[in-house]
Amino acid sequence: MKEPTTPPQANGPQAPGPGGGRDGTAPKRRGTLTRPWAMALVAGAAGVVLAGVAGLAWAARDGGPAPVRELDSYPQGGPRPPGQGAWFGAYVEPRDGDHSQQSQIGAVTDFDRRIGGPMDLVRSYYPWEKPFPREIDQRFAGEGRVMMIGWGGTGTESIVKGREDDVIRARARDVKKLGRPVLLAWRGEMDRPNLQKEIGSPEQYVAAWRRIRGIFHAEGASNVGWVWCPTVEGFDAGRAGAYYPGDGQVDWLCADGYAYPELRPPEQVFGSFLNWAKGHDKPVVIGEYGAEEKGGARAEWLRSFGDYIRREPQVKALAYYDKNHRHNKKTTMYYSLRGHPESMRAFRELAQSSYFNPDGRMRP
Repeated sequence: MKEPTTPPQANGPQAPGPGGGRDGTAPKRRGTLTRPWAMALVAGAAGVVLAGVAGLAWAARDGGPAPVRELDSYPQGGPRPPGQGAWFGAYVEPRDGDHSQQSQIGAVTDFDRRIGGPMDLVRSYYPWEKPFPREIDQRFAGEGRVMMIGWGGTGTESIVKGREDDVIRARARDVKKLGRPVLLAWRGEMDRPNLQKEIGSPEQYVAAWRRIRGIFHAEGASNVGWVWCPTVEGFDAGRAGAYYPGDGQVDWLCADGYAYPELRPPEQVFGSFLNWAKGHDKPVVIGEYGAEEKGGARAEWLRSFGDYIRREPQVKALAYYDKNHRHNKKTTMYYSLRGHPESMRAFRELAQSSYFNPDGRMRP
C-alpha cells in the first residue's frame, strides 16, 4: 500500500553499544611512535589522507557523492524475533481522518481494547522528508512494543548522488536517540510499476539502499532492523527479487499482500513470497495484509490465515492494515475490521492465541 495521502503523525533486547573491541570496549593502544623518522612518516601519511578527503569533499561540491563507507554486510540490528510464534500487530487508521499524534495514539489504544490487550507490533508511516520518530513511536516503543516504521522514498538518483545525505543523517540520529530497537522499512513496495519513475532501475534502488544503510551505520544507529518489503504480486510476476539488496544488507524479509478482489486463500496470496523467502536465512514479517468483508466470509478467511501462518515458522511478525483504502480515486477497499463484529471477533481470537502472543501481553 502507499503511505497515507495525509501521513500519520507521529522488542527484543537492546542492541550492543558501539566499541572497538569484540566485547564492546575500546581497543588497547599498542604504543606511541616517538622517533623523528617515524613521526615524519606519520605526518606525510596524514597529509596524503587529508588531501584525499579534501578531494572527495570538492567532488561532492561539484555534484559527486560525499564519501560514505558502504559495507557488503552489516551486523544484525533492531529487535530479535521471538523464538516461538509471531508478533501480532496492525496499522490502525484514525476513523475521523485526523492524523494528529494524539489521534493516532488514540486509534491504536482503541484497537487494543477491541482485541483484548496491547498488540506486540505497531506500524507507523512517514513520507521521505517528515521527521521521525514521533510521539506515537516514542509512546509504544517505550512500552516495550515493536515499532515498525514505514519510510517513504524519493528519487533514487538524488539519494545515490548524495543530495539527500542531510535528511538521511538526521533520521539516523533521531532513531538512535529513541534508544529502543525498531524495524525500519525504507521505500516499501518498490517493485510497483507506478513507482518506477521514482525508483529507476533495480540497480539504482539497491545503490540507494546501500547508501542509506551506510549512513545509518556511520551514525551508530544500531537499534534499527532493516526490512525489505516488496509486494506479493512482485513475487508472483518474478520481478521483486531483482530489487533485493542482499542478505548482508537486510535483517528482515517482508511483503505486503491482500486477498483482493476476491477472498483468495492465504496460500495463493503469500505462497510465492514465502517460497522465495525459504532460500534466505532471515525472519519474515508480513508488513501489510487485509481482506474485505464478503457477506461474513472474512472472519473465516482470518482464521484460515492464522492457520497458514502457524505452518510457516519463518514468519515472526505480521501487521494487519486496518484502513479503508481509496484506490485510483474510483474504488474503495474496505479493509477495516472496526464495525464488523464477526471479523473483529475472529481477529481477537488470533490475537489472544498463544502462538500470536509470544511475549505474553494478552491477558484473556
